[in-house]
Amino acid sequence: MKARDPKLFIHAAAFAALVLILGLAHAWVNATLRYDRAALEAGQIWRLFSAHLVHLNHWHTLMNLAGLGLILFFFRDLLDRRRFWLWFLVSAPLVSLAMFVLDPGLDWYVGLSGLLQGLLVYCLVIGWRGNPVLHSVVLALVVGRLIWEQMPGYDLDYLRAWIHGRVYVNAHLYGALAGALLAVAQGLAARFGRPAIQPRA
Repeated sequence: MKARDPKLFIHAAAFAALVLILGLAHAWVNATLRYDRAALEAGQIWRLFSAHLVHLNHWHTLMNLAGLGLILFFFRDLLDRRRFWLWFLVSAPLVSLAMFVLDPGLDWYVGLSGLLQGLLVYCLVIGWRGNPVLHSVVLALVVGRLIWEQMPGYDLDYLRAWIHGRVYVNAHLYGALAGALLAVAQGLAARFGRPAIQPRA
């Protein structure tokens, strides 16, 4: 499988390095960067983005970076620098705003997992025509998992021993919806004649 954009590795590595540094420094940076409802109401809008770059501890960080690495590996034929940054710049505020509007009881949140759900769905949708059977099966599994997470009785504490916190499943749902929305919007833009912007070498 040929990489769509060989230089994506540099951008992804820089992104991962930032997430890793912030994850290791979680005790010092989380209060300033996490999703915080009261702080957002006070105008600290950078948290719409930064909330997804910080984590509860180093295990939380490494788990999400492993997930990012797997997605980048398996969908290297679909992702390029433009799509990678578009995913983050669109999905991060959408997920944060969804939490702000739909989850008024949520005081704070950290983590990349919601956005990772979105990146996975985004890749599955934009690459569907190239491999419809496999992508449909994986999409069905992702949707099934999202539904399962919303069911009463789902164990939100199954990772507590590792990440020292509960899994916030709504972020996964909002991230997946943001990824699907981004893929559909790009598809519609292409269909109505907007030329694709290719990254410069």
